Amino acid sequence: MLSALKLDRGPQVTVKYAETFTSEEHYKLLEVDEAILQELLENGLTIKGGQEDEAVLCTMKATYAMKFVSTSNTVLLVPPSEPTQRVDDNAAAKSDFREEKESKSELGVVATASGHIELVEIAPKMEKLKALVSQRPFRDDEIGMDYDDDIEETECSGRLVTWDELSASIQASDSQLKEELKKLGAAEIGKYWRTVDPGYMQNLLEILLNTAVQDDWSLKALREAEVVRRLEGDGFPPQVVVSCLEKFGVQVQPASGEDGSTSHETAHGGQETAVWALDEGKICGQYAKILLSMKPKWKVEEFIEEWGLITPSWTAPHIDMLRGEVLVEKIGMESWLHEFSSSLLPTRPDARFSALFSRRSKWEWEDLEPYLRDLKIPGQSVEAMLLKYTRKSQPTPTSTPIYTAR
Repeated sequence: MLSALKLDRGPQVTVKYAETFTSEEHYKLLEVDEAILQELLENGLTIKGGQEDEAVLCTMKATYAMKFVSTSNTVLLVPPSEPTQRVDDNAAAKSDFREEKESKSELGVVATASGHIELVEIAPKMEKLKALVSQRPFRDDEIGMDYDDDIEETECSGRLVTWDELSASIQASDSQLKEELKKLGAAEIGKYWRTVDPGYMQNLLEILLNTAVQDDWSLKALREAEVVRRLEGDGFPPQVVVSCLEKFGVQVQPASGEDGSTSHETAHGGQETAVWALDEGKICGQYAKILLSMKPKWKVEEFIEEWGLITPSWTAPHIDMLRGEVLVEKIGMESWLHEFSSSLLPTRPDARFSALFSRRSKWEWEDLEPYLRDLKIPGQSVEAMLLKYTRKSQPTPTSTPIYTAR
C-alpha cells in the first residue's frame, strides 16, 4: 500500500492513554484562520456574553458566533513535545530512513474531543447600547463637574457607564463599538460614555456656526484644534465639541497622530490636527428634527416652508435630505410627512422587516432603500434579504416594483 501511494515509511509511534488521561472533555478545540490566529497570539481574543446570551468571540474589528461542530470520530489530544525533543526526533528519523531502520516512540493521550468550535462572522449585537449611554445625557448644568471622581447616582438621574463596562456588556468588537457610539453621538466625558442632550447639542451647533462666521472659518475646512480651543473658551467640553464635529461633519483630513486619533490631546499636541467639513444634509436634518419634535405630522408644503425659515441661510434644504427619517404619504389630494426614523428600528433583519411592514404593507424601492442602508449583515447582501423577507410584484416590465411581506 505504501509503495502504491508513493509514501515513505516513517518512524513507528505507539499511542496509549497517559496516566493523567480523563474521559471528561476539559479542552475545547477552536478552528480559526491565519489572520485570527495571529491576532490571538499577539493581542488575545475576547469571549462576550451574559447568562442569557449566546457567547460570541470578538477580535479588534469583528464579531463571531461560536458554533460547536460535532465530529463522527473522536479526536485524541496529545500534548506537544519539547522543541529540542522534536529536533532530536527528526534527526533520529532521518538517520533511520537512511539506514532503513525503524524508530519507535510513544505518545500519551491526555484527553479526547468530540468536536470543535467553528467561528461564523455576524453583525454586532448593539441592542443594549443606546439605553446604556442615554440614561443620563450630558446637559449644560453639569459643566465644571469632575467626572474622574465618583458621582452620586440616583434613580432619577440615571447611571453612568465607563468604556470597560460597555465593552464587557455589548457583544461587539472594540472597533464596531466605537463606530456605533459615534453614530449615537455619544462622547467620553471624564471616564463616562454618554449621549448629549439634544437641546445642548443644538445650542453648540448654532454657536459653532456663528463663531465660524465671526472668525471667517471655512465651513469646508474647520481645523479641529482651533474649533476645540475657541469653543472650550465658551464653556463647552472638548469631547462634546469633537462629538459635534463628528455628528454634523465629515473628516476630510485625519490628525497626524500615530493612530489617526482625533482626540483633544492630539489636537493640542503640536501635531497636525484633523480637518472637518460641515455636511449640509446633516445640518438641515438636525433642523428638520426640531420641527418634527414639535409636531410629528405635517403637510409637506407647510413643512418645507417652515424648514426653510429656520435653517442657515447658506443651506438649501430639500426633502431628499430626510430619506430614512420621514415618510411622505398621499391622502386624498394632499401629501403628508410623518416622522419615521431608521435609527429607531431593530437591527436584526427579521425584526427590521417586520417593523417596516407593520408601518406600511406595501413599499416602493425608493422609499424602502433608506431603511435598509444601515442593515449590514456579514455574508448577506440586501438582495438576499429582500428575497428572504419580501415578495416583489411588478405587473408590467415598466411599472414600479412593489415589495410586500413574505
